[in-house]
Amino acid sequence: MYSRLKTFISSTRFKTSIWYASIFLVLEILLGSLVYISLYNSLLNRLDTALKNQAQAINRIMTEKHMDIEHFQPDSVYQSPEDFIWDAIYDEVAFNLRNNYIQIFYKDKLLFKSSNLSNDTLSFPLQSDPIKLFDFNDPNLTERTIRAVQLNNKSYNIIVAYPLDNISQTLHSLVYIYLLLAPLFFIVAIIGGIIISTKALSRIDAIIRKTEEITAHNLDEIIEGEEYRDEYGRLVKKMNEMIRRIKTSVDYMNHFSLSAAHELKTPLTIMRGETEIVLKTPKSVEEYITVLNSNYEEVIRLTKIIDNLFFISKIDNSLISINKEEILFADFIKSLVNSLKILGKEKNITLEVKADINPLVGIDTVLMTQAITNLIDNAIKYGDENQIVEILLRETDNNKVSVEITNKGEVIPREFLDKIFDRFYRVESSRNRKTGGAGLGLSVVKSIMYWHNAEINVECDTAGNFKVTFFLDIRSL
Repeated sequence: MYSRLKTFISSTRFKTSIWYASIFLVLEILLGSLVYISLYNSLLNRLDTALKNQAQAINRIMTEKHMDIEHFQPDSVYQSPEDFIWDAIYDEVAFNLRNNYIQIFYKDKLLFKSSNLSNDTLSFPLQSDPIKLFDFNDPNLTERTIRAVQLNNKSYNIIVAYPLDNISQTLHSLVYIYLLLAPLFFIVAIIGGIIISTKALSRIDAIIRKTEEITAHNLDEIIEGEEYRDEYGRLVKKMNEMIRRIKTSVDYMNHFSLSAAHELKTPLTIMRGETEIVLKTPKSVEEYITVLNSNYEEVIRLTKIIDNLFFISKIDNSLISINKEEILFADFIKSLVNSLKILGKEKNITLEVKADINPLVGIDTVLMTQAITNLIDNAIKYGDENQIVEILLRETDNNKVSVEITNKGEVIPREFLDKIFDRFYRVESSRNRKTGGAGLGLSVVKSIMYWHNAEINVECDTAGNFKVTFFLDIRSL
């Protein structure tokens, strides 16, 4: 139970839910604060407006009545100026439900104050502004802050005030409701986030389950959902592409291992068989020498196969270091071909270089020597006797030098031409001990050309005329 809870807490869906709920809570706090501030300002503005309107209404009544306060004489109706003023402003005061504090001065003489002021008197310095809003505190009236408006004209100083109790109570009620509902909304947000994230991430769970089922033995299977165009669909598409790449790599490794084992097994089997025959019965010195020469040839073949495998391994792991240098390519080709002429003596094959240009190219001479040697060796090994293998250099229109190696031999069907650069591939008719080889030479050539950014292709017509062409960039002198 604890481990499942720990796993759930560390899961993306839980973290997503917490983030969702936290963002929701922050937005809720911001919204609550905005509502609080907006409501406070709104209530305060409404109170200010009501206080101003009442003060202005009292001032208007006092002005319109033309009251002669200085020469006031008591009569049967009004015993004092306060009775007179009260009668005049009765409607304005009696029907005001707020029960405002009201106080009226006439030339610094107190004429009237509302009954809720009791024995208290509101006394403030005379303001220079015609009408002024301000806050004050009077513990004799209330513990709350009181909002007041003071209106001055030539004769009268009118003060209308009201405590901020109602505003404070309203805001306190709002905060209470908010504090009561905020945790509830937060919990609901977490639960909702978990439900939404669980549903949204359910396809991830399906992808994980399917991925766990795929092993090296069932790489033909794919993860469903590639048809969707959302993030999950793109993820599934990329994972399926990765699986296909892994399958290609695994198939290549299996094929490579089988092919390498086969190529290594053949000379070892020959050496073992010949050695067993020699050991079973006594042989003459000439026969021993023949067996030793045969074994020596197989050792050379094994060495060549292992060297090529080692070179290919370094290529696959990007361990090849390219040391390019600028050389005159025609001079390089002529010198190399001259050293290889001995290869064609057994079959009476002549190597001939034709070059009207001597361009400057940037190559790794060691690697390029290996590549061209492999190409010429193949042309001699699989070509007809008594012919000329021609190496032609010429400049192309796109500032490249093309090298064409032509010879005549057994026809290779067109469908096999694209495969001769594959590792361990050999046309069946060429698999014999006389020619030898493991199908790695042209693969090595292709890799070397790749490291030189050189394009290489092969052509063969129905008469068996072969042409291998590769292109190198020409450097400026």
